[in-house]
Amino acid sequence: MPRVVRVMRHPGLWEELPECQQCMGQGACLVEEAVPDYRSGSGYLIERLGECPECHGNGYAEWPEDEDDD
Repeated sequence: MPRVVRVMRHPGLWEELPECQQCMGQGACLVEEAVPDYRSGSGYLIERLGECPECHGNGYAEWPEDEDDD
């Protein structure tokens, strides 16, 4: 069972949603950023602290949809 966070996405309505597993509910994590090298025509990757790509900086995810195989 994933950890849950309480979130108010609509005024007066609290929801319990699963915590994002990639950023552990912080909304930010290490992301790769491409840095071009204009002299050689190539580039390299660096890691920096940025917005979580999984939850878009919210810190929570949506509950998975139940798939019925009827």
